[in-house]
Amino acid sequence: MAIEVNLTKRAHQVESWSLAEIQELARCAADPIYFLETYAYIQHPTKGRVKFILFDYQRDLLKCYHENKYSINMLGRQMGKTTVAAGYLLWYAMFVQDSTILIAAHKHTGAQEIMGRIRFIYENLPDHIRAGVTSYNKGSLDFENGSRIVSATTTETTGRGMSLTIVYLDEFAFVPPRIAKEFWTAISPTLSTGGKCIITSTPNQDDDQFARIWKTAIRTLDEFGNDTGGVGPNGFRALKFAWHHHPDRDDAWADEERSKIGNERFLREHECDFVTADETLISPIKLQILESSEPIMKLGQVRFFDKVIPRMTYVLGWDPSLGTGGDNAAIQVFELPAMKQVVEWQHNKRYQWHRYQRIISQ
Repeated sequence: MAIEVNLTKRAHQVESWSLAEIQELARCAADPIYFLETYAYIQHPTKGRVKFILFDYQRDLLKCYHENKYSINMLGRQMGKTTVAAGYLLWYAMFVQDSTILIAAHKHTGAQEIMGRIRFIYENLPDHIRAGVTSYNKGSLDFENGSRIVSATTTETTGRGMSLTIVYLDEFAFVPPRIAKEFWTAISPTLSTGGKCIITSTPNQDDDQFARIWKTAIRTLDEFGNDTGGVGPNGFRALKFAWHHHPDRDDAWADEERSKIGNERFLREHECDFVTADETLISPIKLQILESSEPIMKLGQVRFFDKVIPRMTYVLGWDPSLGTGGDNAAIQVFELPAMKQVVEWQHNKRYQWHRYQRIISQ
């Protein structure tokens, strides 16, 4: 994605800059990877202040953020995804004037943590690289070039009414499903007017808002089997990096981690598989390997996966719900003796549920 950078205003503010410093500023403005690898420092949990040395997969993340309007990235735990995003957002705010960047995290402490990482990188930059600020708070940063970074907890109304240049969603899979759905409905119109969206998370449930965006983003072949350039039909570019992409982790590390948290949690937290954390009748690992299929026909809320054959024996499974807009009621029809799924109906509204109750009773 082409980004216009205006250095004129900053160049005349400090007349003591040397030619080499101005050239370095220009290089940083043109390349976020060069900016972070050359001038950024981060806080390591055990080593303290260290130079930000990017791993290969982190460079790929930065390229994905920079070159795509929408990007969704699934990474294992402690892979540095939040730190990389913090560095990129700071670069964008300092070098792309009049930008409004919203950071939305699933918890208040998460939003404050991201802002803390941004402030740490900013405070350790040399003077000829660091942009001036007009407001410097725990929850927001305002820059002299008109750009602004704001952090907030993800709620149903976060970002509504704001004119946003970038929306960054951290650990979006862990936002409660109802809130995530309402938030996405509220924020989508902002994105349709030209804003960028960056989503990073470790997977959680296999049917939440993050999972739905991800599963659509990885459909990179059109109906004729042609490659769409790595972008899904929803416009998102997807990248996935599991534990083995981290250069400091090996099989011995993985074996030790499995012994600590168990295989199912390891698959979710480090392999980035959609293995549910909830207790289920069927093993989550078995559920994870099941494959979905597209229906051959739809009739209202009824989906047909095969033809209904007269005089064939079928078994019907019925899972009622309250019909108040929460969980779906569902009807499943299987052909006997093969137990092949033929028909499915689901709905969460009472009036539709009563209608199908009458159909079943007849």
